[in-house]
Amino acid sequence: MSIRGRSFEELRKLGFSQHILAALSEDWAGFGASSYVMLIETRAPKSPDNFILGNLGTEFTKAWRILGALRLLAPGDISIGRMWMSRPARFNVGLGGTQAAGFSIPTIGSAYHLTEPIGAEVPKMVAALRHLEEHGYDTSPGNLDLALRSYMATYDRWPPSGDSRVLDAITAVEAVLGSGIEITFKLSIRMAGILGGDDAERVVIFGEMKAYYDLRSKLVHGAALKEKHHARLADTERLRHLVRELLRGFVHRVEHPATFVGLT
Repeated sequence: MSIRGRSFEELRKLGFSQHILAALSEDWAGFGASSYVMLIETRAPKSPDNFILGNLGTEFTKAWRILGALRLLAPGDISIGRMWMSRPARFNVGLGGTQAAGFSIPTIGSAYHLTEPIGAEVPKMVAALRHLEEHGYDTSPGNLDLALRSYMATYDRWPPSGDSRVLDAITAVEAVLGSGIEITFKLSIRMAGILGGDDAERVVIFGEMKAYYDLRSKLVHGAALKEKHHARLADTERLRHLVRELLRGFVHRVEHPATFVGLT
């Protein structure tokens, strides 16, 4: 799996036909188009079972896994468009046509900056997400599966809106930290305790989470929003940052088992 510059010449050398390149060109010309392409390569020994297959059916899963890793490692709105399949062959065995999967979701928001340090962490995060998918989420605290899906929804809902992002982000937090009564206080104190580096930072995070959860309650129950609520709606990226830090820690803990201290 790799991210490369948009080069038709390079893709042609890898075996993509002119027909697929033309489809790629049309797809890249729309709103939210990118100058980069995610390339997923899969190799398998030839056998009677895969002799006439155009792909192995795992490429889309791998693409979404690396996309999830990128979203967990750094801020910035990032998504992928349709995936186009190509199987290079020395002779024609009847394979033809254009194979595609998925759909394009225009990206609106802040830019994602893929640096070398982030790139170095991507394989580790991809391995951790694969471990969760293949071995289940039973060893993780709370409902980490739902938390991750809710977090990813903060990127994928279309059209994007601050209220949906708040609801999805808070759902992600509740799935791993929420329990019982006094949930506003519990979520806030737990987030502050986990993410805060010192008392001053914990106080700040505690106040922010209380404010975001209050906003979430107002949105869900249809209450009128005050000026302070509108201010939070204008800064949903801060909430997503806190959720990102939280979930990255939970994913890391699952891949590196240790005695988990229960939340009370």
